[in-house]
Amino acid sequence: MKTIFNSLFIALLFSAIISDFFAQSKTNLEVFYSLTDSLVFQINSEIPVSKKEILLRLNNGEIYSIFNNEIRSGFIKAGKKVWDVPPDEINIPEVNIVIESASVNYGEVFKDGWLGSYYTNRQLSLKGNYLQTFSDFGKQEFYITYSDSILVDQISELENASFPFTQGQIPSEPFLSGLAEPILAIGTAAAMVILFFSVRSK
Repeated sequence: MKTIFNSLFIALLFSAIISDFFAQSKTNLEVFYSLTDSLVFQINSEIPVSKKEILLRLNNGEIYSIFNNEIRSGFIKAGKKVWDVPPDEINIPEVNIVIESASVNYGEVFKDGWLGSYYTNRQLSLKGNYLQTFSDFGKQEFYITYSDSILVDQISELENASFPFTQGQIPSEPFLSGLAEPILAIGTAAAMVILFFSVRSK
């Protein structure tokens, strides 16, 4: 009986460790890159397919200039030739993109089961506007978001100290939840000891 309980306890512990090990999420910067990819897809869908060249203007300032190459690369992957200077005597769409803000927000901490790890909901958002000259809509605002759940212990690995916009307010662990875990562990150990001696006495 003791062997069975020990085996079950070890199996539960091992599965929790393995689960956390493989639960590596995308970094916040990687998620922001995917949001700019979505923006490029949206803008490119408004440009006539026949137009294979564009004049790209990126006004992202020093803070968000890290996105410039990702945006440029996105248009190239979509089959567009990207110009920085207007080519002579060629009427091509001009695309002007402004990123106003990028932010990370974490929700309240929650636990995945009794012996599970602490998680938090993560939301990243990219806000700004763009203007492309082959559209009748004029300047358009965009607000693109991404949400998922991540391990609280991984937050420091997912953020990048070199880029403040990849960082957010780290949520605190619930007091009652943190207190309940050692009490539960002590109670479980006590129950196993009592059960062990009860079995032996029989």
